[in-house]
Amino acid sequence: MTSTREGIDSQLSGDAVREFIDQIDSIAESSDVDVMIHSTGGDALAAWKLMSILRERFDKVYVLVPYMAFSAATLFALGADEIVMHPYASLGPIDPQILIFQPNTGLRQFAYEDVGAFLRFLADDVKISEQVHVSAIIDSLFSAVDPVNVGGAKRASELSSSVGERLLLLHMTDPEDKPKAKKIAENLNKSFFSHTDAVSRSRALELDLRIAPEDKQLEKLIWNAYLEIEAYLQLRDPFSFSQEFLKHPDGADALKPIPPLQLPPNSPPEYVQNAWQGILQQAIENLGRQAPEVEFEIVNSLIESIRIASEFRTTGKLRLVWDQNGLVDVNHVITDYGWKEMVGDTS
Repeated sequence: MTSTREGIDSQLSGDAVREFIDQIDSIAESSDVDVMIHSTGGDALAAWKLMSILRERFDKVYVLVPYMAFSAATLFALGADEIVMHPYASLGPIDPQILIFQPNTGLRQFAYEDVGAFLRFLADDVKISEQVHVSAIIDSLFSAVDPVNVGGAKRASELSSSVGERLLLLHMTDPEDKPKAKKIAENLNKSFFSHTDAVSRSRALELDLRIAPEDKQLEKLIWNAYLEIEAYLQLRDPFSFSQEFLKHPDGADALKPIPPLQLPPNSPPEYVQNAWQGILQQAIENLGRQAPEVEFEIVNSLIESIRIASEFRTTGKLRLVWDQNGLVDVNHVITDYGWKEMVGDTS
């Protein structure tokens, strides 16, 4: 489980593999395993590694999706013999999104299919076919997007299709299944207009994914398990450093505005300015001494069973900072982060 809490960026990544191995080693002799996943995605190769070690240990792997398994989490699910989707659950496209830096706009998401869509727009909608015009437009495109980024996006797209196909072939072992697996992976990679599109249970069946038939009792158990995790990870409560600071009993008092300056009428402007600067500086110094230092803790990811549990936890401290104009901000300092074993009842 990776946190989907607003304000927390948590992704499926390779650091979870070692924790996953501990989970596998804690299971007594068994030929089958059920894995529940909730994630917006992450590293495609991490998804491959996690599923491949499961397939090495178990004959049958079932993936349970209570709510969402997008992008790399969908890739992970492709390696299962069967995907058990709750009626509320969604899978997603596996088209990779890479971040590129634009001098004027900063970081933005970019996918290889964006280039293909642009070229189709030129040919089909604008009807530009003369090579001289096409070349000029492509030159303009590459002035906005580094060609190296286009190449990187292309490789990421090919990797996603390749990993998807390899995961499907872990259980689609008949020779005639190979072209079918390739088609499923390419459809999930290239047939969607948006990376955030949702693949419902019925749509997943249309895409030829191996989706378990409806089972009301099992669906209820899956949803109840998800609700417990949702509550523990606080997935419905947006996170911000400012809100965390304000939760402290003295946090709100520290953010109270500086009282207005009271001076006699017709005071000389230079006197008013000097008085204001002096009072402001003194107020900032006083607030700096009085403002509390607030500790915070975030659970980014969770891997648990009835046997053992671990979580990726980030802890830190929040402090108020002021500029010379009296504007205030909350500064955060990370003091510790990483996977921690959870001690206590994991039932």
